[in-house]
Amino acid sequence: MTELQTERLLLRPLVEDDVEALHVFWNDPAVRRYLWENKAISTEQVREVVADSERNFQTLGAGYFAMEISEQRGKLIGFCGYRRFEDSEQPELLYGLLPDFWGKGFVTEAARAVLDHGFNDCNFARVIASTDTPNQRSVQVMQRLGMCFEERREYHGLDTVFYVLAQEDFLK
Repeated sequence: MTELQTERLLLRPLVEDDVEALHVFWNDPAVRRYLWENKAISTEQVREVVADSERNFQTLGAGYFAMEISEQRGKLIGFCGYRRFEDSEQPELLYGLLPDFWGKGFVTEAARAVLDHGFNDCNFARVIASTDTPNQRSVQVMQRLGMCFEERREYHGLDTVFYVLAQEDFLK
């Protein structure tokens, strides 16, 4: 499967062996606040996400990547990648990072590599990303990536902003 390398990060597809670390990560109160609508998730839900990601790699050419610092291989610090938006063919970019690593540019670095993979290797025409409106850190990442605001609306009962990036705009 595809591995991506950046200046500081190794991005590799999530696998079953990541379930325990992801379960701890995704249940961290600071992480789940915006990622899981502030609800604890079960190990079985994590397994389903990993299995869905593996299917997306087979059908879309991309799914979720585990994020590791290159010099600390084997230690998951976050994730970044794609899922199908509302079960459509539209790829949605998602990311998350352990709080100890916030503010160091890791998410932007990982997302650029993942977008490059999506647009150049998977030939995505357009990528969408969304976040709860109060999650301004995530909004800033989307803006740094060159994504453009598309709309603000209620989504799953939450005030949500949506950003998009077209392939031609990314490749400029």
